[in-house]
Amino acid sequence: MRCSLQKDCAARTQEKFYQMRCQIAISLLLLLLCCGESFAGDAADQLKFSSQDCKIKEPIYGNTFDFSGLHSDLAHVVESVSNGGDKFEFNICGNLSRTCNGESNVAACLKKQGKEYIIGRQHELVYNNGKMHLEYKSGAKCENGTTSNPNYQLHVLLSCDYTLDAQPMHVTPYANDACSFYISYETPLACLPIPDALQSNSCSVRDTKSNGTFDLMPLSDSNYRTSNRQDAFFLINVCKPVLYGENSMCPPGSSVCLFSPKATNLKERFINFGNVQSRPVVENGQLLLRHESPTPCAKNSSANYTSVIYFSCDKFIRNAHPEFAGLGADSCTYQFNFVTPLACNDLKPCTAFTASNELLDLSSLSSKPARTLIKDGKNYTIAVCAHAGTPCQENGGACYEQNSTTISLGNSNSQLRFNQTGSLYLLYEDGAECSTAAGIRRWSTKIEFVCANNATKDNAGTAAGGSDSLKIIEDSNCQLLIQYQTPLACREPIKCKATVYVDHTTDGLGSSGDELIDLTPLISASYNYEAKVELPAGMEHLVPKATKFFLNVCRPLVPKYQLGCAGGSAACMAKVTADGAPEEERSLGFPLVSLTRRNRTFAELLYLKGDPCPTDNTTELSTRLLFNCNMRAGRGQPVLRSIEDCSYRFEWQTNVFCPPHECTFSEDTCELVHDELDRRFNFKSAPFTKDGKIEVDYNATKMSVNICGAHRKAMTDYSQALVNIFFTHESPNCGREGTMNVQIRLICSNQTDSSSTISSDQQCNLLYVQRTPSICEFLSLGVAQQDGQGGGSSSSTSSSTTSSTTSTTTSTTTQASPAGKPTKAATSTTTTTAAPDPAATPIGPTASVGTILAAILSVTFCVTCVGLFAFSPARRQRVRRLFRRSNSAVRYSRVQSNEEANLLLEPNGEFTESDDDMLL
Repeated sequence: MRCSLQKDCAARTQEKFYQMRCQIAISLLLLLLCCGESFAGDAADQLKFSSQDCKIKEPIYGNTFDFSGLHSDLAHVVESVSNGGDKFEFNICGNLSRTCNGESNVAACLKKQGKEYIIGRQHELVYNNGKMHLEYKSGAKCENGTTSNPNYQLHVLLSCDYTLDAQPMHVTPYANDACSFYISYETPLACLPIPDALQSNSCSVRDTKSNGTFDLMPLSDSNYRTSNRQDAFFLINVCKPVLYGENSMCPPGSSVCLFSPKATNLKERFINFGNVQSRPVVENGQLLLRHESPTPCAKNSSANYTSVIYFSCDKFIRNAHPEFAGLGADSCTYQFNFVTPLACNDLKPCTAFTASNELLDLSSLSSKPARTLIKDGKNYTIAVCAHAGTPCQENGGACYEQNSTTISLGNSNSQLRFNQTGSLYLLYEDGAECSTAAGIRRWSTKIEFVCANNATKDNAGTAAGGSDSLKIIEDSNCQLLIQYQTPLACREPIKCKATVYVDHTTDGLGSSGDELIDLTPLISASYNYEAKVELPAGMEHLVPKATKFFLNVCRPLVPKYQLGCAGGSAACMAKVTADGAPEEERSLGFPLVSLTRRNRTFAELLYLKGDPCPTDNTTELSTRLLFNCNMRAGRGQPVLRSIEDCSYRFEWQTNVFCPPHECTFSEDTCELVHDELDRRFNFKSAPFTKDGKIEVDYNATKMSVNICGAHRKAMTDYSQALVNIFFTHESPNCGREGTMNVQIRLICSNQTDSSSTISSDQQCNLLYVQRTPSICEFLSLGVAQQDGQGGGSSSSTSSSTTSSTTSTTTSTTTQASPAGKPTKAATSTTTTTAAPDPAATPIGPTASVGTILAAILSVTFCVTCVGLFAFSPARRQRVRRLFRRSNSAVRYSRVQSNEEANLLLEPNGEFTESDDDMLL
């Protein structure tokens, strides 16, 4: 008995000691969490500050942004087309040279309906997590102002753009009663400097196989963002460094960098995974960019990181962007796939695709006779995409005659290119020898194409005859520079993309950053959309019977159905006769204003200056298109919802700009599960597989790749109407390590065909593209769209086999958990814990020594934390946020009214009674 009692006492003593250690550990954990929040907050504090000067020092790399170069001797002037031509005049680093509303020493002035309003007397330069903007203060009193913001305000957002655009300033549309206004100003002064060794104005390579040229420069207009599928993101730019901006603060000169949102050390939050590379190469027929990084590899300190981007051709794609394919066998090389029409080498001669897959077709110019120009006593003969003929040499595209002598200015070709500003040009090279101060060179001719007028692409054919104009700009340094004005070089009139800042967390350390809203997949060059009419009962009389509405997205209507609306109209209403002919057509507006975003899942288009309103001849008809993300809607269809003040409001539910959704891959059944839509796709019964396996050609043999298995990642990409699947495949004969990174693109299509590209390095990379109708239902696309319809591609497609959509039904029931992930099958395990036996519980104080000690430590820690936070308003604010967190924290960034004003500037702001307070 005594021995047993001693054992029981020892056991109880050990248990008490264990409890005491646990309580102390919990207290220490509380302190670490408290201080961790403080340290994370301190990092956030470093990323938000302001300056009264025109210079600001970047907090991570120490670079100084100096905006004094934007000062104007007069003023910067920009008009708001969507707001009746309101004119903004403002200056940077100084005041206007004229008065505003009779007052001098004014920095910003608004001219609206014949009246002038002071919207800023001085400005402050603000830096917030990479975003820089000028805040113009002390404006005149606004009738609709709030208690906290009673005056007019102007905010000029300074965004990075390495090129000098013709129109660098854009006004964000605003409500008529707005007191706050926003202007975006794209400028190289908001960029980190490019190291001299990495400077380049071109990004092209000649393809010896097709004798064509791959030009990737158009892809440099924006950053791309792709997940590493491990809670971090790659920020990528092609041919240029990553554009500096909000949560895009990559190291100077880096084109690929890893953004780790949860890193508290600012220099570890953005890591250079590859310097800018403007010299693409073609290796074994594969177009690629290899980016070398100065950053030592974490897995091998003797090597640095390397990023390789493989470019593949797809003429139909609209919203082109890279995807992370996988890690190389050395754990230091990162592979990416970028599918884009710019990687196609079988284009029609004298045509080119822009970065947004808009086809520019100048081939009709090649059939025109050569043109003759005279300058400085020389007779120049020039042809476009064709031989110039006499007096030029046999293959000459341009030449000049002087004193009965003909000098070749370059051999003709039909390879259209884009310069760094996105302008289209043609380059003839290898002309006659030419002497310069630097030595002997050869003549070349550069023909730059400029949009001749505001004619739409549909009207270009009729206008092309008389609107073309050639002019010699320069003839020096052995190069002839010609400007060719033609309507064929005109692009779609407005931008159909917009960036929006998305905050997925409330502490600023989550996957926040700029995301792209892109409606280009809805642009159609071959058909128009017919809208449904679902008006309230009180408005039905405003639309006569047999009236139909036709619309296109971000471009004029396609000339079909004998529609008689004014050329260039993007929306048209027409009364349709019994035989289907339209009559009494009225234009509902032109595409004059680029896409405006409200938040990540809501965007707006305005078509303005339509025909006179029947009920008010002083007002012009207009169209307001409201797009809303709905994963179940497919491409969707516009629906007329209301008519107010001669403005027709359409709503359009669509999934083309919905964020990517991570699906669940069932290893046991080889099924793809979309938990939110409760849809499944079985690969074993798919028409393009053999029991879940596909075959690809490799080294003159057939390689079998099993889609089924463990560690599969699947993501929907609604913008491209596809599902991406990523995994690693064992392939002993491929690469140095015998493994292969696999990306499968399952594209909803009315065709059934496949293609594959294998890039073999130390790590193989397989890109497998499968077009199939069978995946359409999974993506809520009930009817497969004809490939190329939206993209306006003129490329021909081979004969294909069309298969019917198969629907796989399974009896397994999957329930979505609150986090959006499917729960396991309905197998429940109940664990019952018995209450402690009172007879076995020792009688004594309920609080142990460990409990008392833990309580003392907890009080001490709490007092310490209170002291830490008491003297810092920012820390106090974070404590409030800690207890206010919600599941969703997407912040709006569209100026819809004065009440939504400052969402563009600080989407993480605290909510108060005034939206202006909550946004600034």
